[in-house]
Amino acid sequence: MQRSISSVSVKLATLTAALALCGAAYATTGTPAPAPMAVAQTASSTVASDTTGNMRGHHHKSGEHHKGMRHHMADAAMWVPGYGPLNAKFVDSLALTDSQSQLLKDAQAEQKASRSAQRDAMKSARADKLQQIKGGKIDPHAALKQSEETRQQAQAERNKIDGKWLAVWDALDAGQQQKITANLNERTEKFAKRAEERKQRHDQRAAAKLAS
Repeated sequence: MQRSISSVSVKLATLTAALALCGAAYATTGTPAPAPMAVAQTASSTVASDTTGNMRGHHHKSGEHHKGMRHHMADAAMWVPGYGPLNAKFVDSLALTDSQSQLLKDAQAEQKASRSAQRDAMKSARADKLQQIKGGKIDPHAALKQSEETRQQAQAERNKIDGKWLAVWDALDAGQQQKITANLNERTEKFAKRAEERKQRHDQRAAAKLAS
């Protein structure tokens, strides 16, 4: 029993860190970051790599997990920097004042505009590189320089958006902030519980296979 509780605690910490990193990237691009998502998936399930069939099962579950995360991200109406999204239904329950609602709208508009600009920039960069390749002339030095400039611009934009969301958070009263904290805690505990249940099912299947 103690081992199980410890296991949940470890997963909880890993998943929280992964979701925070994922949220920071998604806030700018609208696409969950692959590295944090991989960490979250690794913490939430064990890869059954002993047979091809087990691998197929794992990939199927991984796809469902990512689809669920994308749906959750798409439903985000508010962001708590470093902790993740809140859906529209929950945000409605906060009963925001007019001034708080205006700050929320400003943050949402900034985030939406940033995602659109980021997608356009990525499409343009891909088109330029494809044209270079088709033309038979590429410049890796210029490509790396451009990538670095793009990363710096993206970081500056993330900082700007985070500032908007921090303004929303700072405008909330103590009761609203505590309600958000309780919601994040409940959500994370459910996530960790599901992760532990998946691990237990995997362990049971592995034990049954060894016994057969």
